Amino acid sequence: MNLDERKKRILSSIVEDYILSAEPVGSKLIAEKYEKEFSSATIRNDMKQLEDGGYLEQPHISSGRVPSTKGYRYYVDNLMRDNTLTMVDMDYINNNIISYGDVESTLENAALVISKVLNLPTMSHLKNTDVVENIKILKISEKILLIILMSKAGTVKDVVIKITDTLPKDKIDELSKVLNQNLKGTPLENLPKILGEVIGKELEKFSEVLKAIENAIKYELGEGNSNINADVESLLEQPEFSKAESIKKLFNVINTKDIIKDAIEKIKTDDVSIVIGSENEELLLKDYSIISIDLPEKITIGLDAKLSVIGPKRVDYGKVVATFKLVGERLKNILGSKKDKEEENIDGK
Repeated sequence: MNLDERKKRILSSIVEDYILSAEPVGSKLIAEKYEKEFSSATIRNDMKQLEDGGYLEQPHISSGRVPSTKGYRYYVDNLMRDNTLTMVDMDYINNNIISYGDVESTLENAALVISKVLNLPTMSHLKNTDVVENIKILKISEKILLIILMSKAGTVKDVVIKITDTLPKDKIDELSKVLNQNLKGTPLENLPKILGEVIGKELEKFSEVLKAIENAIKYELGEGNSNINADVESLLEQPEFSKAESIKKLFNVINTKDIIKDAIEKIKTDDVSIVIGSENEELLLKDYSIISIDLPEKITIGLDAKLSVIGPKRVDYGKVVATFKLVGERLKNILGSKKDKEEENIDGK
């Protein structure tokens, strides 16, 4: 179904009014508030056609219409206007998104700021995408070894392990050679698992050392980090969460972090992405929208870094997008300048 200009205007008015009011929108309201040049009967007929085309839904027989997932999608892709944030929101973002010395802490702070601006649960998500470049094993004393792990992105991790039996230098050299032959190019996040499941079986004589290395590296690298910030009081003010059942469902979604994390990891974009309602593959998320932004890899080398908002389908998409764009620019300035300084220090040595 191709939408003519009038239907586009009516759909846009319905979406924007419903976002503000959370009340089904009728033809009389559209005629009086938005489209005064058209009669209520004309608008009612167009709304019926929009409903037949799957863009609108009618919650109750006597009520007005609300946007469907398809209606929201058409609005976001074709009708949504650029939203300008208030000076208060812009100042709050610029003054509170600051560097915390590392990407993870800076991203967590940014998620908290976004949550405060939008009154929606916001997730910071980091996944290590770096790979192993080289592993060195140095003998510090008879029963203490230093493992130096270097990644393709230039990250250096070192761990100290204790062993019960002394290893002669030739055995250490042998172990180091075999590890490099087998592990070069391995994603860092998979390294502990591969050490335990694959290499350990092939190098049984080094099982004690490998287990110690596995545990030490697992502790040092940690796992992909995801944190959700949610202002509960503000969330409960949303009409969608006025009933006990809807509140219970919301907190079930927020607490099921792995499901949200998996959904977010499937979103691949260099810009702001929006996944609406039933577009989510996970049934638990069919009543929610997820809006995400990726940070450029050039400022988060070795890390897949995302910020995501989880909200009802009736979210103010324009404000979310505008917020993400300003936050993204702020983070590029903070993390980009930090990276430039590090490169200058390296070049100057």
